[in-house]
Amino acid sequence: MASIRDLKKDLKYAFGDLVEQVLLFKIVNEDSKHNTDELINEIYAAYEEALNKVNAHRKQKDKKAYFKKINAEIDKTLEGLSERVNALFS
Repeated sequence: MASIRDLKKDLKYAFGDLVEQVLLFKIVNEDSKHNTDELINEIYAAYEEALNKVNAHRKQKDKKAYFKKINAEIDKTLEGLSERVNALFS
C-alpha cells in the first residue's frame, strides 16, 4: 500500500490541476457566461471530502479494503469533475 502522505499529495495535485484548468479558462475567456467560481468551489469541496475520507482510515478495521473503496470513489469523482472542466473548453 502506498503511504498515506503520497496519497494526500496525489489528491492535492489532481484536484489542484482541475482548479488550475478552470482558472486558465476564466482568464482566457473573461467575457464567458460560465459560472467558473461555482465549479471551483465544487472542486474544493470534493477535495476536502476526499481528504476527510483518507483521514478516517484510523477508524477502519480492514484498511486495505477501505482504501480500495475510497480510491474508486475518488477516481469516479475526479472523472466527473474532469468531464465538467473539459466541457468548458468545448
